[in-house]
Amino acid sequence: MEYKHIYNGGGVYLKDQEVRMGTVIRDDRPERGILVGVEISQGKIIDGMSESERSIEELEELAKTAGVEVIGKMLQKKQSFDPATYIGRGKLDELKEMCSSVEANLVIFDNELTGAQMRNIENKLEVKVVDRTMLILDIFAQRAQSSEGKLQVELAQLKYRLPRLIGLGTELSRLGGGIGTRGPGEAKLEMDRRHIRRRIKYLEDELKEVNKRRGIIRSGRRRNDLPIITLVGYTNAGKSSLMNCLCDSEVFVEDKLFATLDPTTRKMVLDEEQTILLVDTVGFVRKLPHELIKAFKSTLEEAVYADVLLHVVDASSEEYEEHIEVAERLLEGLGVFGKPMITVLNKIDLLPPGMRATLKGARKNVVEVSAKTGEGISKLTEKVLSIIKTSEVDMDLLIPFDKGNIVSFVHENASILNEEYVPEGVIIKARIPKNKVASLSEYETSV
Repeated sequence: MEYKHIYNGGGVYLKDQEVRMGTVIRDDRPERGILVGVEISQGKIIDGMSESERSIEELEELAKTAGVEVIGKMLQKKQSFDPATYIGRGKLDELKEMCSSVEANLVIFDNELTGAQMRNIENKLEVKVVDRTMLILDIFAQRAQSSEGKLQVELAQLKYRLPRLIGLGTELSRLGGGIGTRGPGEAKLEMDRRHIRRRIKYLEDELKEVNKRRGIIRSGRRRNDLPIITLVGYTNAGKSSLMNCLCDSEVFVEDKLFATLDPTTRKMVLDEEQTILLVDTVGFVRKLPHELIKAFKSTLEEAVYADVLLHVVDASSEEYEEHIEVAERLLEGLGVFGKPMITVLNKIDLLPPGMRATLKGARKNVVEVSAKTGEGISKLTEKVLSIIKTSEVDMDLLIPFDKGNIVSFVHENASILNEEYVPEGVIIKARIPKNKVASLSEYETSV
C-alpha cells in the first residue's frame, strides 16, 4: 500500500488516500469530511502560513477531535464572502465534484454560515454541511460530563440553530448521528420555533439556579480562607497537565482540543503556611462561538472570582503569540484582565535545546515550565506565593453592630483570621485584598 498527498490545483488537495495503479481506493467510514475556507487577506504570516491557512489547520484538529476523517481541504482567495453560497457558485461546482470523487459525506466551513447560505450549499452539494461553530458545539456536546455542562451546551446549540431554521429545515428532520445532531437529541431538533424558545427559557432558568449554587460554593471557598488560583489559556496548552503536576492529582488529560470542559478544583499546598484552591477551566480557541461564551458564563466566571490567574501557553507552538492574544481578548471581555496574572510558558521540554520562547510586550510575571518533566514548577509556586502575600494586607477592624452590611462585605471579600464580639461591636482580624483596604480604613483599629 502506498500513501501520498494528491494535489488537485486551485487551492484544493486531498491527502492520505490509498493509491493503486493510479486509482484512489476509498474505505467507507461514518464521516468523511472536506474542509472549506475563504482567505480575504493573508494576515500575519507564521511559519510560512497565512492566518486563514493556520485557521483551517486548526479546523482540521477540531474535526479530528469530533471523530471526522478529513480527506480534503479547499481554501479560496476572494475579496469578500459570497452572500448566497459563501465561496461563489463556480467554486461550489468544483466542491461538488470533489465531494463526489472522494465520496465525502460531510463539508465543514471555517466560518459561520447564515441559514440561507447553508440551505443553498446543501441543495447543491447534497451532503451534510456544518460550519465551525456547529463543529465546536458538537465537540462540547461530546465532552460535557456534568449536568451543568450539558445544560450549557444544549442552550448554546438551540440558540445557534433557532435563527437558522430556514437553512436547517432538512437537517432538523433528519434522523441519525454525526456532527450537528448530537446534544439536544433528535426529538428536540424537530421542535418548531415556539417549542425551541420554550426549551431555551427552561434551560436559562435552570442555569440561573446553577449560578446560585456556584455562588454559594464560591462563598464557601472564601470562608475557608483559601486563595483561588484559576488556570486559563488556549485549548490544548496543557492546563490539566499542569494541574496534575502542581497538585499531584489525576485530572483527565488528552492531547485533543477541549479535553477539559467542566471546571475542576483541587487543593494545592504552596508551603507550610499557605494552601490554595487551583481551578481548571475550559480552553479558549479562535472564533470561539458567541453562544458558547454566553452559555458558559458561569463556568468562565471562575476567572472573574480568582485571586490570581495562571495564563498557560503552549510555548512549543509556532502560534503561541497569537494564542496569547486570543486568550487576552476573551479575558478582557470577561472583565478580568486587570487581575494579578502569571504567564506560564508550558511545554518547554518540546523546544529545541538552547531555544526559549520570547514574548512581545512587557509582562511582569513570566515563568517557563514543563508540566511533563517538572522543570520550572518550583519557580512557579514561588511566584504564586509571592503574589498572594503581596496582594493582601492584614487588618484589625472594629465594626459597630449597626454596620452589619460591612461585616458581610468583609466576609465576602477577605480571609477571616479571627472574630470576636465586644460591647462596641465586632473585632475582626482579616487578610484583605489591597484594592479593598481603602473602603475599610475607617473601621481599622489598634485593639
